[in-house]
Parts: sequence; C-alpha cells; structure tokens
Amino acid sequence: MSAVDEVRDLAGSIASHRSLVLWDVEVTGRPGNQVVRVYVDADGGLDLDTVAEVSEELSRGLDLRDPIPGRYTLEVSTPGLERALRRPEHYRRSLGRTVTVKTHEVVAGGSRRIDGVIAAAGDDDVTLHTERGPVTLRYEQIRSARTVFEWK
Repeated sequence: MSAVDEVRDLAGSIASHRSLVLWDVEVTGRPGNQVVRVYVDADGGLDLDTVAEVSEELSRGLDLRDPIPGRYTLEVSTPGLERALRRPEHYRRSLGRTVTVKTHEVVAGGSRRIDGVIAAAGDDDVTLHTERGPVTLRYEQIRSARTVFEWK
C-alpha cells in the first residue's frame, strides 16, 4: 500500500467515525520535506474545533503507522467554497452546483473551458447544463474542474 493510500485509509476511518466525508488527500514535495494535505467535509460545513480534532487524531495515527518517510507537515482543512473535483464522487456530491471545467482538448463549441451546472454524474462521465445546452464529458477528458462559489 502506498503512503498516500495509507494516509487515505486512516483519514477515511477517522472521518467516517465522526460522520464526516473524506474529500481528498494530497502528498506533495520531496521525501524528507513533504506536505500531507487532508480535506474533510460535512453537510452544512465544519467548524475549526472539529478540524483541529481530526488533525490531532490523524497526527497520532500517522505517528503510529509512520507511512511517510522522514519529516512532513500535516495540514487538515475543508475543501473550501471553490473545491477541486477529481473523482466521480466529488461530482456526485456537487450535483446542482456551478462548475468550471478545463479539458485536455477542445470540446463543446470549440473551447477547452466549459462553465455549467452539474446535472448528472456517473462512474465514467459527467453532464453539465451550459448556456449552449447539455454537455457530457468523460472524466478522462477533464484536465481540471472546480466548483464556483456564487454570491447571492
């Protein structure tokens, strides 16, 4: 099991135990100087005390398992108002939200950028309602995607 998978496994257990959602795990940097970022979420959002408690519990668990060689910095936070969408479950949890999607190649009217609202999200593709009508993209066509916070 890779270090990221071990962190994801531990963070997922902690989040599940607290009725939270593990949104994502990132490990960046070089061995001995890495940053481990864990994003947790909950319906209705999270308060700082809960994030701090998750961070403390995760830190203790990582100390016991020691999946990251050398020194690292642990950061625990929410995915934020404008969150990156990387996996099908991210798209499913964001149904009805406005998103900006950048694709690897030109699609949908000659553009690599598509703005719309997530109408459907399956295991292989996502459908957006755009100003030009519905657009369905396979996940492998997507270079990056994020939700867009709309001030009301």
